Amino acid sequence: MSTKQKGIMIILTLVTLIGVLAALSFLPDTIPLHFGVTGAGSVASKYCLLIFVPVPAILYWAICRKTK
Repeated sequence: MSTKQKGIMIILTLVTLIGVLAALSFLPDTIPLHFGVTGAGSVASKYCLLIFVPVPAILYWAICRKTK
């Protein structure tokens, strides 16, 4: 992996982290994860969104790896 690709991955992760941290201040304490016919089926803490911060960088890495 080149230095340019590593830089892009770091920038993607930081931008996503900043966006999620900014959104956390506006979200309610619990977030519905699944809606069914009867309403929200399961809920989780708003901090569970932090799990998804590295997803854009992982997808970028996977795509760059395939195109070699």
